Formats: sequence, C-alpha cells, structure tokens
Amino acid sequence: MIVLDSCIWIHAFLKTDDKCVTVLKKVIKGDLKPVVSPYIAREVINNILPEGKRKGYDIDKLQTAIWSIFREPFVKTTFTPLDFQAMVLEEVRSRPEYCALATALGIEPKDAPIVVLAYQYAIPLATMDVRSLLNVREKVTQFIGVDIISTDEVLAIY
Repeated sequence: MIVLDSCIWIHAFLKTDDKCVTVLKKVIKGDLKPVVSPYIAREVINNILPEGKRKGYDIDKLQTAIWSIFREPFVKTTFTPLDFQAMVLEEVRSRPEYCALATALGIEPKDAPIVVLAYQYAIPLATMDVRSLLNVREKVTQFIGVDIISTDEVLAIY
C-alpha cells in the first residue's frame, strides 16, 4: 500500500501530468493500492471540480470517475460518506497537532494530515510536491520513519 498525495490524484484526473496518469493507470490495474482518507478525498474534489468546470469538463462524469476509483478494490478508503461530508479542510489544517508536526518537520500544515496517514499505515507517501515534501524527505524519514517518494520513484518501484 501507499499514500498518494492529493497533487498526484489531481494531476491524474485532470490529465495534466503524464506520470500521474500512469500512476492512476497502475491503481486501476491493481498494481498499486493507495490509502485514501476523507482529507485527501476532500482536497481532491475541492481542487478538481472548479478546475474541471473551468476547462469545460462534464462535472458529473468527472465526479463519477473519481468516486468509482476512490473505493474498493482500487483503493483502501478510511472513511464513510458521512466522514467525507463532514470534512472541512481548514479545520483539519489548523489543528494544533498538525501545526506542531508541520513546524517540527518543516512541511506545510496542509501536508501534515497526509504525512500522518502514511505514518499510521507505515507506508510510503508519493508526491510531486518538491517544495514542501520532497525537499525534507530525509528529515521526515529520520524523525518519523515515513518514506517520501517522487512519482518517478513510484513508477520505478511499482
């Protein structure tokens, strides 16, 4: 199993990065099993729907595609529909424990819940986020044992 950062999902669903699309194809084929939390799902939906609408995509089909993949057997979900509906990103990001972790690791508070998910399942976290995550991956591995890998590494490993 693996945690895919929201940016990978977003780029894959919007087809704005070929590597992310390839990662998504590996998920669909069953070569890769990501863990998806309500936080990740909400972040993906909140970013994809406005961008998809702006690009003229059929929003209903886009949502159907997302929710068709954000379920078994493609991913391990850690939430119910009620958890998703109750998810407010700003509330989660501002929780003191996430802010403290972000400060200690040198990451952005928005990334702390995703890092914690990888920690909880003792699995790697894949991302495209060089600025906040890939630049501090050694520190994160040293302090909490979470391996942060790039999309290139995902494609090489899986």
